[in-house]
Amino acid sequence: MTTATTATATATRSTTGAATATSTATANAATSSAAANAARSLGGDMTTFLKLLTTQLRHQDPTQPMDPNQLTQQLAQFAGVEQQIATNQHMEALLGLQRTSALVAATPMMGREVEVSADHLQLSNGTAQEVRLPPASGNVTRARVALTDSTGAVIRDAVVPLGSAATGWSWDGKNAQGRGLADGRFGLSVTGVDAAGGTTGALSAVVAGTVTGISQDRDGVQLAVGAMTTGFDSLRRVR
Repeated sequence: MTTATTATATATRSTTGAATATSTATANAATSSAAANAARSLGGDMTTFLKLLTTQLRHQDPTQPMDPNQLTQQLAQFAGVEQQIATNQHMEALLGLQRTSALVAATPMMGREVEVSADHLQLSNGTAQEVRLPPASGNVTRARVALTDSTGAVIRDAVVPLGSAATGWSWDGKNAQGRGLADGRFGLSVTGVDAAGGTTGALSAVVAGTVTGISQDRDGVQLAVGAMTTGFDSLRRVR
């Protein structure tokens, strides 16, 4: 039993490592390709320019030679552009290394319980992430949790009592009529409710779950919390 568990854990780490490497390589390849295309384009333009310049010098009128100052300016402009592209290539290489470092640094988050700020829940197989509500404060003793579909219509509205510590609320994947909904993304909003039943404004609720994957795109490192994907900068707490 122990051997099988160890093998499974090793396989999971190997799969995560492969996915991480693939994600990093994809993001870095995109920026490197753009720099390479710019360099090739400049090289072709420079070759064409030199050919035209050589032809012009060869067939110029000896009594009206080409202005050397104009020639110097044109060469200086091409040299400046070439230097700028080289600088951009070096910067993109540094950014690629930075992205790789950020992704590697986030790898230990796998399997950890986290809290992230989010404006939606992702329903998968009838299960969604837990909503963590703040403690009661002043006259705010309850919270109204509203879930909306893709059209913005409210499909579930729950009023949850707040305690002296953070309170967890879990959605069962059903609408207000008790009907189970199909998997998908649902908007989330949490507002405070006072003793008289009035709304007091938005509350700083977070979404909790287990990190099941780590990836990277043009927006940076992304965390998969259950079936939901969110940016690394939305991380608020690691438990």
